Amino acid sequence: MEKIAVIAGTPIDTQMGAEFLQKKGLETEEFPVSENPVEQTKFQAMPQETKELEMKKIINKIKECGIKKIFVYCNSLSSAVDMEKLSKEENIVIVTPMDAYKKIAVDYNSVGVFAANNQGLAGIERTIVEKNKNCNVIGIGILPVVLDVEAKKQAEDIIADNHLDLAVQFFEKNKVEAIILGCTHFPYFEKELKKCTKLEIINPSETMHKILIEY
Repeated sequence: MEKIAVIAGTPIDTQMGAEFLQKKGLETEEFPVSENPVEQTKFQAMPQETKELEMKKIINKIKECGIKKIFVYCNSLSSAVDMEKLSKEENIVIVTPMDAYKKIAVDYNSVGVFAANNQGLAGIERTIVEKNKNCNVIGIGILPVVLDVEAKKQAEDIIADNHLDLAVQFFEKNKVEAIILGCTHFPYFEKELKKCTKLEIINPSETMHKILIEY
């Protein structure tokens, strides 16, 4: 069976990405970039050349393992590094959440986005608007939620402690058509979040999987 390399910001979301693909019947190997969300945020703020160099080191490790496809299970990392450029330069398939947003963008005129940080949010907005200039993107970057997921707090507590129910009301009052989980940690509380709203909750992971298997 073909093995898929999973890259993400921390060991936790890398593991989550691997588990997602394993449930789809795929074999994986994990390659986290940073030790924790805070270090990952610092990494994303580094100069572009530094980030690309570090990513190329990881990609070289992946290629040495004979792996030909990479699944980047991290929104903010995908926003901070030009993965499309690296894919071409390193001659390897790289699928990211941004690929999913290009497909999602054409179906909506207004979306709300929960992101890990504003770097990730900016990348998601840019990707959506480049594909659909008429789409209004309203977003919230909220790193404490990522830390709560990493700490494995109960989903209902994460929503209550971070007032995500109020954030959902904010999206509803601004008449968004759907809410995007713009961080791969966030499906952790997807079921509980759905109890707060009748709006569609979009998990881009499923679209990413469809793109991956098309290659």
